[in-house]
Amino acid sequence: MRNRAYTLCLIILTGLLTANEAVEAEQRQTIRWLVWEQVPNFISKGPFKEQGIGDSFTKALQDKLPQFDHINVVSNTRRYQSLIRQKDTCVAWAWIVPGSEEFRLHSRPVSLAPRTAILTLKSKQDLFGKPGEVLSLENLLTNPAITLGYLEDMTYSKRVHELLEQYRGKDNLYFSSASAVEISLDMLASNRLDYIFGFPGQATFDAETKGIESKYQFYQIEEINKFTSMHSHCHDGPLGQTFMAEINKILTDDILLAHLAVVERWNGIDALYKDAFMNYVINQQPSSFVTNPGE
Repeated sequence: MRNRAYTLCLIILTGLLTANEAVEAEQRQTIRWLVWEQVPNFISKGPFKEQGIGDSFTKALQDKLPQFDHINVVSNTRRYQSLIRQKDTCVAWAWIVPGSEEFRLHSRPVSLAPRTAILTLKSKQDLFGKPGEVLSLENLLTNPAITLGYLEDMTYSKRVHELLEQYRGKDNLYFSSASAVEISLDMLASNRLDYIFGFPGQATFDAETKGIESKYQFYQIEEINKFTSMHSHCHDGPLGQTFMAEINKILTDDILLAHLAVVERWNGIDALYKDAFMNYVINQQPSSFVTNPGE
């Protein structure tokens, strides 16, 4: 009889624990995290999957928030504007969209996006300049023999947009209306374009995945001379406030310095970038080298 009673108690206890776990799982909130296709910021496949600048940081936050369930939602430039208005949606690594402070909560700075500049083939350096030179986009656009590729939905500096509008409709300026967040390097390799807006990490990623020396050259331009402030953010409502309160607790210097190492792994070590990162992100001091589109 004792054995039967003991067994019955175990069955009841196991049932109660299982029921409690089910209730807890049902009550757990789910954070939907926005991610997008943009190597090496977000890498969705291949040997470096989820080892990009943005997706590795997203996972680092998720790992430290086990009290929530997590779902990654793949976005693009057009969907992003609607998705960030949803109450259960957060972004780990993104700049502040102008006007979004009306409906979003933002963390301390967590990163700096590198200066967007131009990529071209190394074989065309005679048309652009020596490696390390800072070029003038204004001067480049006066050359009708070379064509620039540009994404219509992306935002860069005010001066860049003034120049693009000035040359809109000209044969040496190709506006892409695709909803992607970067132009494929294949457009350069196939000679459909001579130079594109991009990041140095694109060329690094291309070379490493193919196991070859990079055939692309990256140049800074005078018209984009600042890094962009990046933040974590969620919807400004009861649910988003709950999420952000927990996110703010885990945004320590240690997690941000680990993120810096990933940035440098893909974009290379840039003394100016690192100084700005340490001053603006870690020490949270103003920097003349940083811009915030949301301000």
